[in-house]
Amino acid sequence: MIPKTLHFIWIGDEAKRPDNCIQTWATLNPDYQIKIWGNATLGQHKWLNARHMDAMLDREFNGVADMMRWEILYREGGIVVDADSICIRPLDDALLDCEAFACWESEIARPGLIAAGYFGCQAKNPFVHQIMQDIHQEPSVVHDLAWKTVGPQRLTESYRRYQYHPLRILPSHYFIPEHFTGVKYSGPGPVYANQMWGSTKNTYQSLHLQQFDADGNIVAQAGTAETAPPPAQQQAAQEEAASAPTPAPAQPQAQPAPSRSPLEAAHDPYFVQRVPISTDIMNLSRVDVFRKLCAGQRVLHIGCADWPITDPKTSLHLALESVCAKLDGFDIHAEALEALAPYTCGKLFSRFEDIVDQYDIVLVPEVMEHVPNTGEFLAQLNALDAASYAITVPDAFQCRGRHFDYLHDSQTFVEVVHPDHNCWYTPYTFANTIKKYTPWAIDGMWFFNSISLFMLASKRH
Repeated sequence: MIPKTLHFIWIGDEAKRPDNCIQTWATLNPDYQIKIWGNATLGQHKWLNARHMDAMLDREFNGVADMMRWEILYREGGIVVDADSICIRPLDDALLDCEAFACWESEIARPGLIAAGYFGCQAKNPFVHQIMQDIHQEPSVVHDLAWKTVGPQRLTESYRRYQYHPLRILPSHYFIPEHFTGVKYSGPGPVYANQMWGSTKNTYQSLHLQQFDADGNIVAQAGTAETAPPPAQQQAAQEEAASAPTPAPAQPQAQPAPSRSPLEAAHDPYFVQRVPISTDIMNLSRVDVFRKLCAGQRVLHIGCADWPITDPKTSLHLALESVCAKLDGFDIHAEALEALAPYTCGKLFSRFEDIVDQYDIVLVPEVMEHVPNTGEFLAQLNALDAASYAITVPDAFQCRGRHFDYLHDSQTFVEVVHPDHNCWYTPYTFANTIKKYTPWAIDGMWFFNSISLFMLASKRH
């Protein structure tokens, strides 16, 4: 079991420490010990990575906190929580019944990236120890941004490299229901916290003055720092607050029963399929969604040449190149790759067997409907060294009124479709195809671009 200890790390101006945020965790989790680590503890403790912490101190406080996080967890166990987060639901004991847990940052905006801000483990965890040692062996960790060298990307790459299967990775909505890109969870699953993104949104100067409602939303701000509640001056004050009686949280309203379609009464249940699918991104720009999805990631773009219309002015591949950490492309049409090559910096492949690099995301936009053998194609995708897959296919349901017609007088069916397409999909047939031919976990599906279905899937470990 993971110990019931909540650790908070705050390096920098302690007058601006968000004790208002920390107090929400203490109030809703009175049976937890609360420990705050700050400037004093940074100087008092013997840290394995003190050299890197000193180098990072003048650059990114959050990077120093990341390195402290791993060493605190290894020594003591418990849960390290970002100080700029609001607890809105008591932590369930079931979260502690494992060696270690974390959560995804965002299955939509940053698929495959594990958040470092909500990590729990038992003391002396070997995986956390390995992260500490790997950082220690680095000649420098300030050659790039801290989230890459000591934070979420370090965690994610270590998870893949060492294949630490005991790590339980929770859905992002447990602790990060709203990503800084604007992607927001609206489902019925548990939400324990609301992340305020202090460093990303540069709001640390005022965060300690904010007031929050029961859902962790900002409702008011004090006029000056003097009118705000003073931050705790001693560790004992926090521990006293943590043990104070806690008012019972308001009971959630009963959820309405799931609606039923008239189709369900008209057909045998064996033939009725219900598939979860969201409308959250249905009206967003296709290119904008893909750019946010791929930002900072190592991406392999399948069907990158847009054959037979390879136009640099409208190329999705070129629109993605500026935001990706790495962007390679695959297309079976080698002649089209030759037309694309002068405009791109990444590798271009026309044979799957030549692809040996590791990728965070394999992007497969509007390709599956073209392939002659779907099972074989998905097996080739699964063989790639990749964590996540973003796939779009044409949706017969959204297009039913705009792409199909029947002329009775001439007995002619009229269909508006790319002449190379072999099929259309529906939410059920799309999900069923992925389940039938791959071992992947389907992380989510959305109506997309008024014409397509968008799916995120990841490899099971």
